[in-house]
Amino acid sequence: MTAPGIEGLTPDQRVRAELRDLRTQMGGVHGSMVAASDGFLISCDIPELEPTRIAALIAATLGLARQATQATGRGRFREAVARGSDGYLAVFAVGDDAVLAVIGTDDLNIGMLHFQIRDLIKRITSHLAQFEWGWQGSMRPDAAADGLSSP
Repeated sequence: MTAPGIEGLTPDQRVRAELRDLRTQMGGVHGSMVAASDGFLISCDIPELEPTRIAALIAATLGLARQATQATGRGRFREAVARGSDGYLAVFAVGDDAVLAVIGTDDLNIGMLHFQIRDLIKRITSHLAQFEWGWQGSMRPDAAADGLSSP
């Protein structure tokens, strides 16, 4: 489901609206963010946390998870979920160039998050493709849910 009323918004505003809607519509989501694979903050909807520091940590998580899946022969990285004593951190590849992180409370339904995240990643990839600073053409919206980039 696309965030309502995003047609006239900039790509950054569209991504932010998608993240806000995830938090407001799905119980247990504390917040989320999108960062470039190099740690550059793209958009954030995480209350009470310093976003640029979190973006760098999320990019590091992406890098390690990619190496681990490749080294173990598990193919291309798609997602990693960590569960702490007070909730979850779920990290999802958005093509080769970005990462989506979802911070959840202990009440987060991980199965439902996985169900909804594929469509969200497709929409975010489409929004990112509209950025003028290099996203253009680097990802195929139809391949985003599989963590694949364009050839």
